[in-house]
Amino acid sequence: MMSKIISNLNSINNFSKKIIVWVSVISLLLCIGGISIIVYNALALETISLHTIGSTMIYHSIVLFAEFVIVGLILDFFNTLITYHDDD
Repeated sequence: MMSKIISNLNSINNFSKKIIVWVSVISLLLCIGGISIIVYNALALETISLHTIGSTMIYHSIVLFAEFVIVGLILDFFNTLITYHDDD
């Protein structure tokens, strides 16, 4: 089962792979930024507004990642459909 998933993920076109890789990096940086704001807030300031900003950054990093992974997979699907389309 796992090898089937990996082989299907390896068959994604290069453009979709680049989208997924870059959004993974950007999402990870955004998530690390949100975590660092929450930790800084807990250790130094203890204000509700910074905690809200940090948790919002973490939430939006997850949403950003999910949206762009779905877009990358949809682009790959349509590219495969167009490539293997039979003109009758």
